[in-house]
Amino acid sequence: MSQECPEFQSHQTRQPQQVRPASLLFGKRFLGLVAMSLVFVVTLVLRPSLLKAAWDGVTRILHVESTPPPPPLVIKARHEMQSPAPAAPQPQSDDSGEAQVQKLSTDFEKSAWGASLQDWSALHPEIPCAPFHGHMWGRGADAQWAQQCSIPTELQAAAHWSFYIFTLQEPLVSRLEQFDETTIALPEEALKQVQQSLQTRLAARYGPAEDRSPTAHARAVSWPEFLRWQPVDLEIQLDLSEFDPQRKEGRLRLQARHRALLNALNDDERLKRLGTADFTYEVGSAIDQQLADSLLLEFPDVATMLVKQQPDPDPQKMREAVEQWQNQLSSAGPAGQTRVRAFVIAAPQTNWKPEKFYDALVRLLTNAKIAPPDRQPVLLFASDRLAWRLPWLMNNDYSQAGHWQKWRTNLASFGVTYEQSSEGGRTYTSALLKRVEADYPETDWGERAFLILLTHGWDTGVDCEAGSDQFRHVIARGLAFLEKRPNSPYQLDVQLIVAQAHETWWSLSQAPTDQEDSDANPQEYKEGAEAARQQAIARYEHLLQFAPQSDQAAYARRVLPRLKQSIDTGQRRFYCSVAD
Repeated sequence: MSQECPEFQSHQTRQPQQVRPASLLFGKRFLGLVAMSLVFVVTLVLRPSLLKAAWDGVTRILHVESTPPPPPLVIKARHEMQSPAPAAPQPQSDDSGEAQVQKLSTDFEKSAWGASLQDWSALHPEIPCAPFHGHMWGRGADAQWAQQCSIPTELQAAAHWSFYIFTLQEPLVSRLEQFDETTIALPEEALKQVQQSLQTRLAARYGPAEDRSPTAHARAVSWPEFLRWQPVDLEIQLDLSEFDPQRKEGRLRLQARHRALLNALNDDERLKRLGTADFTYEVGSAIDQQLADSLLLEFPDVATMLVKQQPDPDPQKMREAVEQWQNQLSSAGPAGQTRVRAFVIAAPQTNWKPEKFYDALVRLLTNAKIAPPDRQPVLLFASDRLAWRLPWLMNNDYSQAGHWQKWRTNLASFGVTYEQSSEGGRTYTSALLKRVEADYPETDWGERAFLILLTHGWDTGVDCEAGSDQFRHVIARGLAFLEKRPNSPYQLDVQLIVAQAHETWWSLSQAPTDQEDSDANPQEYKEGAEAARQQAIARYEHLLQFAPQSDQAAYARRVLPRLKQSIDTGQRRFYCSVAD
């Protein structure tokens, strides 16, 4: 089964075939029939699924050189590279380059798309496979493999076949959805020849590639850096993965992805915000927009600050900048990066002034003290948003550094506090957000404050101040919320977070002990881990049952298959580690 198919053999000019004596031809066919009989007997006692593959191997022997081989065993349609028809002799690349072409071609040929892990491994028992173990918080669908089979060569040049479970349809089986391999580091000329040879082979099977390389002046090399083919149910990329312009050497990467993985990747953007807390604190988020609408008449400047990362540039200064840019262009030389830099220098650099932010923050907090009770949570919530951004503005405008100590003292009298971080800066402790959640729990803004605190693991301190195991706090507070407020509009969000917290617990119990970038000790989480896995499954299934069209349900579909199969999901959302 490891024999290379003719379409992957080196592209060389073939010699005319000679007429063979009849006795030799008869002898070869006789030996072939004997081999067929032996294979037939052996495969009867082995797996039935291998019978067709074995027969194909023998049939290939009996065919003459000009006859294409029959298709090998696959679960779904197989896509293989084919060499073009014989052409005039071409210069051969050096040995290392030609060897890389043959290796990548042969390895790519092993990709039986949609094949189950069991069937694929039976065809390639020499390639070791391992289940996923690690941490994966915030990573996309392509990293969420269940098992991966790899040829143990140089780490950066190893070939990988990745198996995924993206469906809840029984039986839950991991299937081959991605192949990727990178060449060893090669000199530029050898790398070019490898790229051209692989491109030719791929184009012969899939047609012309889409060239996604940058514009000519920005390229690292003269030949195409990023090529893509998109046949039915498959996407193939041949990319320059790295290149050292000083040493004039680099690597190529060949990657192919099957339909189930491609569909999952299309869902990544929609699911991204459900796997991280960062979206809730992005400037101009939906919460900021609603706060701005509520404050627009009374505090128009604050409304603008909430929804804009930077103030709009002054029109007069922009006109002056354009004139300056035009003057610089006349002396900037030929088109290129020099002209781009000229405009960057000319354009006015705008940002919010720290003193304006501080003044707006004090006005909001002062009004919150005398405002009606139903108005107070809005003012405090908006103040929390500005207080969070103030240290960043100070770091970008040192002209007000002398006022920082005085400002912090004054803000502390309103309950706004900052702590020293390990990097030397100041971090806001979200004291106002906690106040909104604690003092106005029955209001919509109080429930929103609860949700934001929950997404942050209920830890707003510095450097994991509340401890590593955030999932324990999230589970306790989340379950209490679900029981007390069954009709809350944030029920789905809290259900999802509680499921992720249980998933975090179980995944920590599966953590490997030999990863340098992980300090989790799985033995500390074994107790209760299986119950946590079952709870995570139950919570995710609840989302599928009661809100099947929601984004939360789409997220549940992504992780449920692996949880049900007890395959580590790498969830670390509610595990805090300074080392990470």
